[in-house]
Amino acid sequence: MNVGVLSILFMLLGAAAVAAIIGFIVMALIQVAREPRLPPVLRVCWVIVLVGFPIGGTLVWFGFGHDINRWILAGT
Repeated sequence: MNVGVLSILFMLLGAAAVAAIIGFIVMALIQVAREPRLPPVLRVCWVIVLVGFPIGGTLVWFGFGHDINRWILAGT
């Protein structure tokens, strides 16, 4: 392979990675918007976290988001 093919391959892989990250962020935002028991203040906080910290916020939402919401809502 020459350098031109490798650079195109890396650009395509990078574009696929960016598309995947954007897709995960959009899916997390949709889940936050559709969460039925989530109060508006907590919903806005999640949107700020997801938009402000796209990769970390998405990982936290998919990893712990539902448990965090249950824990917060149990205290109210």
